[in-house]
Amino acid sequence: MSYSDLTMIKSLARSMHHTARRNRVLSQNIANVDTPDYKARDLVGIRFPKSVNRTAFSNDLQRTHNAHFKSTAFQTNAPVVELNRTDERTISRNTVNLEENLVKINQNSAQHERATNLYRKYFSFINTATGRGQGR
Repeated sequence: MSYSDLTMIKSLARSMHHTARRNRVLSQNIANVDTPDYKARDLVGIRFPKSVNRTAFSNDLQRTHNAHFKSTAFQTNAPVVELNRTDERTISRNTVNLEENLVKINQNSAQHERATNLYRKYFSFINTATGRGQGR
């Protein structure tokens, strides 16, 4: 079994992939802030499944808080959607709100950093458990 088969690794990798894709879309919005008739876009958020597939776990895990992850079934191919903001058009007739997109990029970057740190920590735990830690 390779590390990439582990449930947590798959979840974190999908989360990082999603935030990287979203950052590209939001950056395109900012790059086109003065492009006439440009429509602002964003990604559909990551969706969690309605029920947990308990066969993926060796024991019966229960969710004790609404913020806890339910499973690894992140939606990685989230569609890019145009934001429908006809009432917020600028003089150039585009729908990009610069401040809003900067806030979204900041929040998205924080999510990506959290996932990256968890990914790094998880590998550190695995390496320690398998005797490949830094003490060797």
